[in-house]
Amino acid sequence: MATISPDSPLDLVIVGAGIYGICAASTYLSLHPTHNIRVLEAGPNAGGVWSKARHYPLFWAQIGNRVTGFPDYEFKPPVDGEDYYDLSDARHVSQYLEDYLEGRVYGGKGLKERFEFETWVRDVRKVEQVWRVEAVKEGDREVVCWARKVIVATGLSSLPNMPDLPGREKFGGLVLHQKDVGRSLVLTTSEPNIDAHESITIYGGGKSAADLAYAAAKDTSRQGKHRKVNWIIRSSGSGPLSFVHPRSLFSKYRNLTELGNTRALACMACANPYLPGNTWREWFLYHTPMGEMLLEYLWSLPQADSAKLADFEGREGALPGFGGLKSDANARWHTGPLGLLQRDDFWDVVAKRVQVWRGDVVDVKEDCLVLDDGREVKSDVLLCATGWREDMTFLSSEEAARLGVPISLDEQELVAIENGHWNALDTQAGAQVLQRWPSMKQTAKFKKNAVTTTPYRLYRYTTPIHDHSIAFLGIPLVPNSYHTALVQALFAIACLDGKIDLPSPEAMEEDIAFVNAWCRTRYPAHGFKGNVLEMEMLSFTDSLLEQLGLSSHRLPEEARKTWRGWWSDAVDPVLANHYAGTLEEYRTRYMKADKDKA
Repeated sequence: MATISPDSPLDLVIVGAGIYGICAASTYLSLHPTHNIRVLEAGPNAGGVWSKARHYPLFWAQIGNRVTGFPDYEFKPPVDGEDYYDLSDARHVSQYLEDYLEGRVYGGKGLKERFEFETWVRDVRKVEQVWRVEAVKEGDREVVCWARKVIVATGLSSLPNMPDLPGREKFGGLVLHQKDVGRSLVLTTSEPNIDAHESITIYGGGKSAADLAYAAAKDTSRQGKHRKVNWIIRSSGSGPLSFVHPRSLFSKYRNLTELGNTRALACMACANPYLPGNTWREWFLYHTPMGEMLLEYLWSLPQADSAKLADFEGREGALPGFGGLKSDANARWHTGPLGLLQRDDFWDVVAKRVQVWRGDVVDVKEDCLVLDDGREVKSDVLLCATGWREDMTFLSSEEAARLGVPISLDEQELVAIENGHWNALDTQAGAQVLQRWPSMKQTAKFKKNAVTTTPYRLYRYTTPIHDHSIAFLGIPLVPNSYHTALVQALFAIACLDGKIDLPSPEAMEEDIAFVNAWCRTRYPAHGFKGNVLEMEMLSFTDSLLEQLGLSSHRLPEEARKTWRGWWSDAVDPVLANHYAGTLEEYRTRYMKADKDKA
C-alpha cells in the first residue's frame, strides 16, 4: 500500500476488519461506489473473532443461523455440517465472511481489494481538517494514510487482556491468550512440541474458557491419549459463567438466541431506555411489587434450569473440584458471564476430565502455577481466556478525550477537566433514572469490576458530539454483532455525510449522561463504561432506524395497530433478512433526494 498524500486524501479509512468493518465498507461503497477507501486490519484475514486465524477445535458460534449474516447475503452452513439447535461451527462463519468479501464489487473494484491485512494502526489524529492514520505493515514498514473521514471498527475483542502472572519468565511451557490459540495449532495433530504438552491449563471463567476446557478435554491429538486438563477460575473475579441451554420452549424459535431477538423479550429487560416510558408495561414492572416479583421469577428460570442440568452436587464420577463451576451470579442484573451450552455432553465431559480450581495465580514456577492458597497446578501449556482490553491505543489521551472515548483515570488532568464538565449532568441523569425505574433502587450490592477509565461519551455509541468526521462502530456490548452492524453503519455514514440533523450538543450531552447513568444502574457489575446492551439491543437498533426515518424492517404502522400485527411484531424473531430493504430505503430517502435537488 502506497503512502497517501494529504493533498489527495482518501474518502474514508476504516480501522478494523471484523464484522463491523466489513459491513461498514460494503455499506459505504454501496452508497458511494466510486469513493476511494481503505480498510486496515492488523490480522492476516478478515472476520475479527471469526477470522480463520482464531479457529481452534470445537469452536462454535453462539447465535443461530437465521440471525447470522448480513441482509444482502444469506448465511447457509453446509447441509451435511453438524448442527445443534441451528447453531454452527465457527469455520462456517469464517467461510461466509470470506465469501462475502470475495463476492462484492463496487465501481468495478472488488471489496476485498480495499482491505490491507497485517497492517497495525498505531496513530490516528486530526491535522487541521484531514485525518492522519499511521500504520505499520509486515517488516516494520511504515505507512501513512490521509483521509477526509474515519470509521473506527475495532470493536471490543481486538486487544488481549493478559493477566498479571508473577514469575512468568520462569515458566518452561507455552503461554497463550485465547486470541492466539488457533494460530498456535494447540489441540491439533500439528501442535509443536505436542509430546511435551501433557498438562494443559485454562485460566478464566467466561464462555471462551469453557469452550477451551471442553476442547482440551475432548482432544485426542496426542496419539489418542487424553491430557490432564486444569481449569482455574479466579476467586477475585466474577466467577464462572452461567450456562443457558439453547433450546427454546416455543417451536416458533429454533433456539434461544431467536427468542432473544424478539421485541417482547426486550420489553422484559430490567428497564429499557429505548422504549417509551409512559406505558402500562413500565408502570406494572417497575412501580409495583407484583411486577418486581415477576421479573425476579422470570430471570431466575434459566439459571435454575442450568444448575439442574449440571447437577453440581450429585453428578456421578465428577472430579472433586467440579462444584467450583456453580455460578452465584445474578442473571437479572448480569453480574457474571453468561453463555450458551453448545454440547449435550459438556457437563459430563468437564466433570470427569477437567480439574476445576478456584483461586488467583500468584506465582509461576517452571512447571506449575501457584494459587493464592499455596496449591500448585502442574502445567505445560497455559491458555489465558481472560478477555479483552477496550483501549484504543492508536488515539492519544488528548484525542480520545476530545472525541468522547474512555481515557485512563491515571490521566488526572484530563479526567479532572472531563469530570468538571459532566459531573452535574451525571448527577441529574442518575436521579432521572431512579425516578423512572424506582425498583432499580433495590438492586443488591454486587462485586463490581474495577473502574479504571472514564465512560464512553459518544452520541448513540457512534458519533462524537463535536466532530462528525469520525465515527465508532462496535462499541455497544451486544449479543449479536450482525444485528447492529448494518444499522450502526448506516447511522455512522449519515453522520459522516451530514445527512441527518443531529440534536444540539446540549441535547446530545443530556442523552449520553442519561444512558450512562442507566447503564451503571442496570448493569451494576460492569456497566461503568456505559456501553452494555445485553437485552436492549433490538430496542436500540429500532430507535436508530426510527431516527433515520427508516421502517422497512418492521410491519407497517397500520398493521401494527391490529391485534394480529401487534402480536407478530412483538413475538416474531427479527432475522437477518428482515433488513433486506433497509439499505435501498436509505438510498431512496437520502441519496436520490440529493440527485433530485441537483
